[in-house]
Amino acid sequence: MRAARILPTPASSLGRHALIKGGGLAAGLGLVVLIGLVDHATGLANHLELLYVVPISVASWMSGRIGGIVVALAAVASWQFAQPPVLASIAATVVFILFVGLIGRLRQALDRSDERFSAAMDALLDPVYVEDGRTGELLYRNRSYAEIFGASRPRFQAAGETQNPAGDRWFVLRSQSLAWSDGRSATLCVLSDVTEERRAREMIAKQRDAAHRTARLIALGEFASAIAHELNQPLAAIATYNHSCMRMLESGNLDTGELQQAMHVCRDQAKRAGKIIQRLRSLLRPPGPAFAEQNLNELVGAVLRLAEPEAREAGIRFERQLAPKAPVVRADRLLVEQVAVNLIRNAMEAVQELPAERRRIIVATRVEADGSGTLSVADLGEGVPETLKAGLFDPFVTNKPGGLGLGLSICRSVVEAHGGRIRHEANARASGAVFAFTLPGAA
Repeated sequence: MRAARILPTPASSLGRHALIKGGGLAAGLGLVVLIGLVDHATGLANHLELLYVVPISVASWMSGRIGGIVVALAAVASWQFAQPPVLASIAATVVFILFVGLIGRLRQALDRSDERFSAAMDALLDPVYVEDGRTGELLYRNRSYAEIFGASRPRFQAAGETQNPAGDRWFVLRSQSLAWSDGRSATLCVLSDVTEERRAREMIAKQRDAAHRTARLIALGEFASAIAHELNQPLAAIATYNHSCMRMLESGNLDTGELQQAMHVCRDQAKRAGKIIQRLRSLLRPPGPAFAEQNLNELVGAVLRLAEPEAREAGIRFERQLAPKAPVVRADRLLVEQVAVNLIRNAMEAVQELPAERRRIIVATRVEADGSGTLSVADLGEGVPETLKAGLFDPFVTNKPGGLGLGLSICRSVVEAHGGRIRHEANARASGAVFAFTLPGAA
């Protein structure tokens, strides 16, 4: 494969090509002289004329047909010192020239094969390039790569995806090791256009989030409908008896017994409404936490495995800074995992639109002096707005479009139910925020 047809040929490459052609011609003539001298030194008794094929082949391959013909004529002239028959000289000349023509045809066929390969690569819509496996030098690029990336090199995200310089197309890298034409190790790289697939994934993610929000709203609507239905009857009774009491008071004709009975009925109906609410709450309330000893380092590993696919798709990297001695706390594994998942998901949303170097989340654990364990999630986002810091863990406080503002409130309720505490602070080492919760130790 000749990259000169795809890449601009520098002056150094032209000089090297001319040097190779000149070297081939010089080597051929030198071998002719050497063979002639050896033949004469041995008294022309060894019939070395067949060896002239070697310099003719070298010159024909390296210097082309003209160089091969020059060396072939030099070989015939050198052979004349052996005073061969005229017919043999003519036959040798014809054979040498035919041999030059054969080598030329082979070289031309190889060049055409390279041209066909280059044409096939140029016909591909996907960018294709070959780089040196050791130095990363660009050895070859097809027309599509030159048109999209020019002389620049693509920068890949953790998921192996990259954007074109215009920023409107996405490509994923597929590579394969191979041996280059000069024998060195190289890597064949193909950039497949995944723009539509990425848009489809984003659309599916948006639809999934919309479906989750819709499901929550439906559940809230059903709960509200159930409350309204159950409370309608006792509230209607209270309103009716209250109206009767008001009429007796306005008429001035008070029947103490009847008024007292009506007030008792109102009281009983109010108690009934309270019991209905308590019953609905008991139906919705999950069972109490199942406390057990939990290793926070293991819990971090489990939570990151859940978040890894979505993070990889968004080009987000997780860094673990786990305590050498694992913090062991007494907690409900499912509930604490959900708290950690919620904090990590918030951090991912905070950095997913940022440059690649800031799409990094640090998840750390440590053992406190009193034996309790702390899990923290730090991001490099824009931080929490000042207007939200005071009530950050209160219900319905959020700055997310379409968010309900219940996530951190639920996290606080779960942590406090375990006897722990949750807090927020600015990232002291960089921009962003740190959310951390501490749970009592198991000991």
